[in-house]
Amino acid sequence: MRTITLLTLVPLITAVLSTTGFAQAPADKSSPEQAAITALEHAFEAAYAKADIKALGDFFADDADYTTDEGRSFSGRAEIEGALKEGLMANRGAKLDIQVQSVRALGPDTIIEKGSTTVTSKSGETSGALYTAVHVKKDGKWKILQLVETPLPTITPRDHLQELAWLVGSWEESDKSNDLTISSLYSWARGGNFLTRSITVKRAGNVTLEGWQIIGWDPIQERLHSWTFDGEGGYADGYFTRDGNRWLLRESGVTPDGNRTGSDSTISKVAADKFTWESNNRTLDGEPQPGIGRIEISRVKGN
Repeated sequence: MRTITLLTLVPLITAVLSTTGFAQAPADKSSPEQAAITALEHAFEAAYAKADIKALGDFFADDADYTTDEGRSFSGRAEIEGALKEGLMANRGAKLDIQVQSVRALGPDTIIEKGSTTVTSKSGETSGALYTAVHVKKDGKWKILQLVETPLPTITPRDHLQELAWLVGSWEESDKSNDLTISSLYSWARGGNFLTRSITVKRAGNVTLEGWQIIGWDPIQERLHSWTFDGEGGYADGYFTRDGNRWLLRESGVTPDGNRTGSDSTISKVAADKFTWESNNRTLDGEPQPGIGRIEISRVKGN
């Protein structure tokens, strides 16, 4: 929990100072403006490390305004200094992460910038916000004139699952030499926060095995988590790791007879209607088992 929303003010200030040199206006990196901003950035970081409130306050214009993502407003350097003191004293040693989205020069002495920030406290708690910042040049020095925060959009489990949304639909693989067909149907569960997969294995047109899989976001591990069950009573669970258009699913499970299993499966997206699957590092009660080579799986036409 944030002690005060102004804990996020510190990285926002840093973002304002550090990115003015990257404005889209035609400014040379070796220009006096760039050198001045770089010096300001280093000075601000030093002042923050020392919790030097007076030095931090000097980065603001006398008539600066600041609005937090909770709607709190501070006007003038004195009020902002007071808020900074409260925030910094309650959050010494915090780390800053600044993501600049855009910088635009409105004139020779005015720049507007938008971005997002994250503050990580010594205890590991994080807070952040989106921001819009305006700074102006006064008496030859850049000063923050206005800083407005807005809350970060809430990221839902469905948002995290979007990287696998391309799987929604019907897929099929077949082994004609064994008259074997495996069909999978991926769909969104009610509410849209889980992906479900139903699996049907047929040999000579007869169902020989069924299975079900649920994929969701694990907020504790902060990874995609899967739970798989087969119709004979076996089950497994595992976590996804993404590498571009490849996903590694590392699973451990139990057979219907109580034997422990393990495997690393790789899903590789080849195209919108095609992906490959393979499984390695397979074990049964700790003993190595043969792997399964790469299998090509195609989307069923019309799905």
